Amino acid sequence: MMIEDQTKHRLETRLAQLIEGMLAGKESAVDFMIGLNRLDDIIILRETGNAVTTDLIGFLADYRHWLTEGVLDKTQKGRAGRMLIRLVEVLATDNNADSLKLVEEIKDWVKTLGGGAFRLTIHGTEEQASLADRFCALLHREAEEMNMLLAESDHLLTCLDDLLDSAEHRTDPMYNHLAASLIYFLKKEGYKVDPYVKRLRRTRTEG
Repeated sequence: MMIEDQTKHRLETRLAQLIEGMLAGKESAVDFMIGLNRLDDIIILRETGNAVTTDLIGFLADYRHWLTEGVLDKTQKGRAGRMLIRLVEVLATDNNADSLKLVEEIKDWVKTLGGGAFRLTIHGTEEQASLADRFCALLHREAEEMNMLLAESDHLLTCLDDLLDSAEHRTDPMYNHLAASLIYFLKKEGYKVDPYVKRLRRTRTEG
């Protein structure tokens, strides 16, 4: 009887540990997504001409634990790194000392997390960059967005659905452009895309 009690106790202990581990993993995943959304909000604010120095300093302080080995997995590091690269390029349009100091700190984060090479860096105002440079920068951003979406789902229709959701809720025109490109590609491949075309038209009308 004692052996049965010990076995039962071991099973209960292992089950409790498993549940604690699952909850901890879920909490970590939620924390990561909240951090990504917060970072995305900062990028959008800056792209729409708002100052983000205070918000960014707060983010870097609150999420410094991302740099600790083992906190993020490979996929999470890639997603965070790519978004930070995008942030570097947005901030690189500023010429003030605070922004440049933050750019250097974010670059250190990117080196730790990974996420790819830095894309085209535009100095000065966006209007001073050539039209070709701005178009190439857009294509780079779209490629990175697709890489992030494909890391979560390898089906292009799912990616398209996510892109249209972003186009409906965000002001960044990149999502509309990328969704339109994907719709065109899928139509050429024989997919029925009429519902997606209607959604895209609706986002453009509402925008």
